[in-house]
Amino acid sequence: MSDFYQNGVIATLHKLGRQDLESLERRLALHAQSVPGALVLPCLYTELEGPAMGRIVEHLTQVRYLEEIVVALGTADRRQFENARRFFQ
Repeated sequence: MSDFYQNGVIATLHKLGRQDLESLERRLALHAQSVPGALVLPCLYTELEGPAMGRIVEHLTQVRYLEEIVVALGTADRRQFENARRFFQ
């Protein structure tokens, strides 16, 4: 599989060479003006209990080229689901 793979309307972006991050983000922001983008963020409930997910969410709030973030929460009971909703709110 190449560095870029697209199946229908879902694309997967991997490390695309040695571009500098600012340049890549500018290009994504420009592209998002005509084609809104979304991120599917897979997540286990246990990841909400550690420090990493909070930092990930903090960084994602600064991303200019995403219209929507969809959290795909792994198996969770109702209480965990409600906690996750509050966490990502």
